[in-house]
This record gives sequence, structure tokens and C-alpha cells, in this order.
Amino acid sequence: MSRLLPLAAACVLPFALRAQEQFGVVNGNYDPTDAVMLNPARIAGQWPYAQVRILGAHSYVWNDLVAMTGSEHTLTGEIQAGVKGSPSVGLGVRGAFFPDDKEGFVQGDLNGPAVSCALGMGTIAAGIRARSFTSISGVPTHLGRFIYEGLNYGPQLGIRYRDQGVKALSAGWAQIDLSYARILHAAGFSMWSVGATARYLQGIYGAGVQFDVLEYTVIDSMRAQVHEATGSYGYATPGLGAGQGWGADLGVVYERTLEECDRYLPHGASTGCEPMGYRYRIGFALLDLGRIKYGDAIAGSFSGAEATFPDYTAVNIGDARTADSLFSSALDRWTDQREFRIGTPTAISLQADLRLVDKVYVALDAVQQISGSNGTRLRRPNSIALVPRVEMKRFALAVPVVLTDYDARHPSVGLMLRMNDLLIGSDNVLPFFTRRDVRGADIYLALRWTIFRSPYCRGKRKGRKQARPGSTEALPCLIPG
Repeated sequence: MSRLLPLAAACVLPFALRAQEQFGVVNGNYDPTDAVMLNPARIAGQWPYAQVRILGAHSYVWNDLVAMTGSEHTLTGEIQAGVKGSPSVGLGVRGAFFPDDKEGFVQGDLNGPAVSCALGMGTIAAGIRARSFTSISGVPTHLGRFIYEGLNYGPQLGIRYRDQGVKALSAGWAQIDLSYARILHAAGFSMWSVGATARYLQGIYGAGVQFDVLEYTVIDSMRAQVHEATGSYGYATPGLGAGQGWGADLGVVYERTLEECDRYLPHGASTGCEPMGYRYRIGFALLDLGRIKYGDAIAGSFSGAEATFPDYTAVNIGDARTADSLFSSALDRWTDQREFRIGTPTAISLQADLRLVDKVYVALDAVQQISGSNGTRLRRPNSIALVPRVEMKRFALAVPVVLTDYDARHPSVGLMLRMNDLLIGSDNVLPFFTRRDVRGADIYLALRWTIFRSPYCRGKRKGRKQARPGSTEALPCLIPG
């Protein structure tokens, strides 16, 4: 029983390797293969003619209950000390002083090849990714204490607790993305674009437990009573084809342009082959709609169930089948299921980008998760980011300041550097350079090949005939606008 409450955390965290949203790079005008992930409409009228992502990766971990503390080194120094066998770090409870529910997230992306190419007024993009996502949410402070200290935590023995919306979920999947965006309206100084991404999801693993209601008392160092439990659980054996599903992103973008855009054709010789600059840009997107269905799974549900544990120290959960047997035998209202579903981490995203002077911008992004407290949909971290940046064709520098889950007490400061087509960054570099408590860390990198000008804008056409500058003969890519 001592391992029952943190069951999902114990069984899913080892699978984890995408930081929150890669705020340091997703606002860039020369980064369409990354920008499409925060808003698919962003690739309409993209500034590069085409971009090919060769490889990318991203990892992220964050929680608001415990922190690495007592360290004599920065995180970089601690890693070095750990390699040498002399780490000084420990874990300390930091979030227990605040009454709000606790969350934790572990995310990872391995981004495979992708391409984005301008086709006149429209743009197409395609890519493959492998994603790992773990979310633990709705954990009240007292349950967090039980998870961290153990069920025999003295100050909480004999107290009857009633918790709602507690869930721990993890899923890994490969996905194939196909995106299309188009400039719908360009007149005067206003330009509107829309975009959508459709994706096929192939589940690799899935596991989780969720409680709509969990009412319990840990009586003493041996006995525990579950007064009411309503929820579900599931586990799919890892492997290619463990699950399947579909997903989508939808987005819209408005730009207030620097010049009149009535006859603007991206990458067209008739409009000077230069991208259309903007005074400000505003975007809205709905991200990660969809779910994965895992068949042939170990799964079950329970409603209004009760259970008594005369000696929870004797309960040993070694694997998913053992946990399934425990649920079925201990809970008096249990239903067997052979499949279960995990929803992808759906969220809404708002973006605003303001041009200060030539090549200098500041962006404000907000991501709000919209998964309910009940059910088995992964929960995305809520985030607000202020991102000043300097941006040129072959160089970019951004300094994102991020509030994760709107926690103004612990802002993170990041750094992103792009040199030609090599990019490296983090939305939280402070742990690498300071000795403050570490609640999370992340890093991302990408290697790409960018083509800034279309063949026609470079003066090349079929038959080796030169296009006259300013003529309407030369159109970008393959399809007229």
C-alpha cells in the first residue's frame, strides 16, 4: 500500500527524456519548422523560401513540490561532481508551504526530418517526431507529503482526507505531421492567415491512474482505509503499434504590416523577393487536439469503491499486473477493461510579437491547458513568456523570461542562440549558473538547412532563362499563388 498512491509516478517517470514550448525559438521569423508547433498559421508567408530540419531534440522537467537543494555547486557543477562520485545535492520539500495543488511534468522530443516550403500564398510543411510526455496533476499538499515522506508520515496519521482530480499519466508516441497555411486576406496594412496541422499518432507506451474522488485515512504506521474511490487506470506494454490515434492543431494570425500588402506574393519577383515586415503580429492557436487508443491493455475502472488495508507495508506492487490484481481484489466495485485512451496535452495558445526597431522584437506568449481535472488527458504546463530577441538571417539571440503554471515566485530566465542553421537554447538557464533551489531544467537544440530565396528570386528559371526583376513571370516554388 505504501507504493499505491505514487504508483503512476513510479512506473512512468523512467520513460521520460520537449521543454515547455521552446519560447526562445518559436517566435522567430526564420524558424518555420519550429514556429509551426506553437501556431500552424505562422508558416503562411514564411520568411525563408524553404527550411529543412535535419535533427532536433528537447527535454524538460519541472515540479512545484520538491527542489534540489543543499547543493554546493551549480547544476553544471553538480553533474560534474556526480560523474566523479561525490554529489552534494539533496531533495527538499519547497511547495508544501503553499496550499495550491501540486503538479509535475517530464517531457521529451526527438524531432526527426521536417520540411517547410512556400507555395505562393500558401505554405506546406511535413515532419516526423517522437514524443514522451508525463504529467502529474491535482496533487494536494498532504498527498504530496505522503508521496515524498511515505504513508507513515506522523503529522498526517489518523486524518481523513478527500481529494478530487488527482491523476498521473504518461504516454510516448511517434507522430507524422502534415501542415498547410495560407494568407487569406492581404489589403492595406492588414494581413490575415490561417493554418492547420493533421497528424497520425502511433502509441509506443501508455500508463496512468486517475481519481475523480479519493477519500482515505492512513490510520497508523500499518493500517489504512479507503472510504471512497472513483477513477480508472491502464497500462499498455511498450512497443511499436501499442496504440493508434489522430490529432490536429488549428491557428490564425493577424499582421499589421509595415507597407501596403495588396499585391504581396511571398517570394515572388513581382514583389521584390523580400518578406513583408510587420509592426506587430497577433496569433491564436488550438494545440494538440486528439487522443491515442491503446488496445490489449491492462486496465480497469472503479466507482464509489471501498477498501481496507490491515497492513499496507506488506503490499508489494512489482509490475502492472500486480497493480491490476491489487485494484481488482481490494476494491469492492471494480470493472475490468481491455483498452484505455490517453488524450494528448490540449491547450490554447496566444502570441503577440512587436517590432521595436529593425531586427529587434519582443514577444509575449501564453499557453493555457484545457484538459479537465477528471479523465485521462495529459495536462500541459500553463506558461506565460516575455521574449526579447535580436534576429537576422544568420544570427539570432533571445532571452525568454517564463512563468510556469503562473508561478510568479519562481520565474525562469533562458537563453537561445542561433548561428546559421545550428541552434541551441534553454528556457531556464539559471540552474546551470546559480546555486538556488532547482525545480526544473530544460534544453533544446536543432540542426537545419535554410534556403532564403526561391530559385526565381535567384534569377533561375527552366531553360536557363533569366527572369526580369520586377516581372510577374517568376512565381515561387511550384504552385502559383
